[in-house]
Amino acid sequence: MPPKFDPTKPEVAALIKEFEAFGLSTNSATELVRTPKAGNAFRTLVDENSLAGKSFENSQANALVKLSALGAKLSPDARKYVLDRIVAGDLKSPDQVAAGVKYLEKNPSLPVDTAAFDKASGVGVNVTTADLPALLKAHAATLSSPPKSWSDQGPFLGGIKNSDSDLKWAPTADLKAAVDAFFTELFGSREAASKAKAEAAAASKAKAAKEPKKKVAAPKATETTYDASTSNSPYIPTRIFQEGFLSEFHKVGGNPQINPKLKEEHLKWTKGMVYTRFPPEPNGYLHIGHVKAIMIDFGYAKFHNGRTYLRFDDTNPEAEEGKYFQSILETVRWLGFEPWKVTYSSDNFDKLYALAVDLTKRGGAYVCFCDAEKIKADRGGGKGNPVPCEHRDRPIEDNLRDLEKMKNGEYQEGKACLRMKMDLSSGNPYMWDTVAYRVKNAPHHRTGDKWKIYPTYDFTHCLCDSFENITHSLCTTEFVSARQSYEWLCDAVEVYKPRQYEFARLNLQGTFLSKRKVRRLVEQNLVKSWDDPRLYTIIALRRRGIPPGALLAFVSELGVTTLLSETQLQKFESTVRRYLEDTAPRLMMVLKPIKLIIDNVPDDYKVPVQVPLHPKVPAMGSIETMFTKEVYIDADDFRTEDSPDYFRLAPGKSVGLFKAPYPVTCTSFKTDSNGNVTEIHCNLDNEGEFKKPKAYVQWVQAPGAVHVDEVRYFHPLFKHDPPPKDFESDVNPSSIEVFTGAVVEPAFYDLAKKEITAARTEAHTRTLKAATENEVANDEAKPADHVPEAHGDEPVVTADQLVGMENIRFQAMRLAYFAVDSDSKLSCLDEAAEAKPGKRPGDKIVLNRIVSLKEDAGKKA
Repeated sequence: MPPKFDPTKPEVAALIKEFEAFGLSTNSATELVRTPKAGNAFRTLVDENSLAGKSFENSQANALVKLSALGAKLSPDARKYVLDRIVAGDLKSPDQVAAGVKYLEKNPSLPVDTAAFDKASGVGVNVTTADLPALLKAHAATLSSPPKSWSDQGPFLGGIKNSDSDLKWAPTADLKAAVDAFFTELFGSREAASKAKAEAAAASKAKAAKEPKKKVAAPKATETTYDASTSNSPYIPTRIFQEGFLSEFHKVGGNPQINPKLKEEHLKWTKGMVYTRFPPEPNGYLHIGHVKAIMIDFGYAKFHNGRTYLRFDDTNPEAEEGKYFQSILETVRWLGFEPWKVTYSSDNFDKLYALAVDLTKRGGAYVCFCDAEKIKADRGGGKGNPVPCEHRDRPIEDNLRDLEKMKNGEYQEGKACLRMKMDLSSGNPYMWDTVAYRVKNAPHHRTGDKWKIYPTYDFTHCLCDSFENITHSLCTTEFVSARQSYEWLCDAVEVYKPRQYEFARLNLQGTFLSKRKVRRLVEQNLVKSWDDPRLYTIIALRRRGIPPGALLAFVSELGVTTLLSETQLQKFESTVRRYLEDTAPRLMMVLKPIKLIIDNVPDDYKVPVQVPLHPKVPAMGSIETMFTKEVYIDADDFRTEDSPDYFRLAPGKSVGLFKAPYPVTCTSFKTDSNGNVTEIHCNLDNEGEFKKPKAYVQWVQAPGAVHVDEVRYFHPLFKHDPPPKDFESDVNPSSIEVFTGAVVEPAFYDLAKKEITAARTEAHTRTLKAATENEVANDEAKPADHVPEAHGDEPVVTADQLVGMENIRFQAMRLAYFAVDSDSKLSCLDEAAEAKPGKRPGDKIVLNRIVSLKEDAGKKA
């Protein structure tokens, strides 16, 4: 595995600052340094062209980075030509550079035909925002299949980038905004279209429920939809696999092999089916970045009717704990995916060691007795120019003997290691004799004390991919440089060589995803636990109430590319908000209740009021609440003094109560000794004609109201964005805001029971199906010689573990979206509980705000 990236190290920080000085943003400079191959290529470009000390516009700097990534394909003169055009300001974007390089690859002869080059790369094309609407209409008119709905927006944008239209040279942000406006003009707002689609789906489902079911053949993988009447069904998007980066991978068997027979055996085993793997290291809890990896690994295979292994990369016995294995499997299943098989790198320890011996016999590995500092120095000390290790050319027989001694525990930790004899002339540090095995006198959770040496990630990963016949090995861009060593090792021992593809990882603004840093927060009690809802671990997001489908929708909306970027938290919360808009039922809730008493009705006054759980999704049904003599309204909806710009309740003023039959007019109010309003008196405007009120407020009937113990609002964990190096001192003490005394309408209990029951039914159905499919998988032929050992500590996730209090989600009208926190206790939800739901002695209700109803730049998110 690549060494931990630490931007605080002086040499790393200095390099980031140096790249920033060229004109790159902090994030772009950091990611460039994080990826050694890309950083080295950029450094080479700078040195070759004497650009050190110069500064450029941000767009020019990004264009230079693009040239450094693609320029190796060109001759030095052609590369210099492109660089000069960037410096001159002719090529203004990475897209233009990519197009220019592509042109020169096809037309390598010099001198360059400037006119043809300019036409191919969009030089001189200046598309303004004012030009975009007309150009979009003209482009749409040329299409054989014009867009028919919002679902065509992705292909429409992709078509522009691959067209001959000047549109493709427009700034990406401007183009995206113009396309949004164009689609809004054609099909109405995205939100309205989404609601109409959900409504149609609900109506279709209701109609289908009344008709006799017909048995139909299982469809091929297409865009998955979700049931808008429940937020418990994970929404698994598939469009990202139909277009762009993930749609361009090789077909099964299309990856070349050192021996044609290996391809034949691979195709015979896979039968042309896609096989992927999700290979987490079980040394911590997964975070939101892993959602992207899980969705790509599992989703790509699912889209192609293939299979995915969940393979635990358990080669470091000192960092692994059983709770992490369990949590990872539970997270994968909670997100809506089922592993075809759960495997472990440790299943292959015997085979891996046999290949280490084989590699040594072939002269491709040697036992090194240098200490860590000497190895680092020989490998260039992080500055390049590696030198051969003094043990590199020892006789093969000596290396085999010492490798056996390592295995038998005859060497202490740090005294010997097996290194691969690779290519010191390569510019790639991964080829500088990487360590394959190291001595570790630590018991392994699955193999006990059997092994005294353990393989490294760089030795294990590619070979386990090979053993499992992985067709597409998908990983993030920090492994770009590792691909060369990955392929070298497979070829060196002549085993099937999977094809590795790299995508940009998910980065979120204003937070960090480092397990090391989160562990420091937990250990110093700066957060309550790994599932503290202020964090971005997946268990924290789940506890906060974010549905799994919303996380997958977020990844899908971002798309999958190789370009490094940072996503704003507002975009994440906006995606969650849109998802909940379609799936979360509505309830009336009062955060800061004040009792409102209607004086001109009898004490037993009761009027049943039917309120839809979702006004746009009839399939959710409705609830009945009682409009009574005494109700609660929110303190923010009442003022003791009126003003012209205030439309809610005040003395002598009328206001509507949502769905109540009549408005009320305030006649008086009471206060306590501190001047706080404690009680409001009103009259019901139920006689004669009444004027329609200018405002309506939510309310909760006083008799039978559900009293909430705590309502938790979460604000940014850190005071600054991004958090500073000493982030522990930057924790915001006001990042949790707790309200006590809130009330929710009595229908809360019925809704809670309904949501939990639906979630349990779905979870049990999924679990039964997964168990059946797993039995089939275990009966099928396994890769040659692949016989995992049986162990008693395998993680098992039951249906009940997929269902938690967070399944109870709702929109509190005019407030926010909420979910029930795991600190809650609701006895009525027990499967054995009596039918009528309600609060029991000892019960506790804690609500978490998931997201606000709309983004408000003036408030904390």
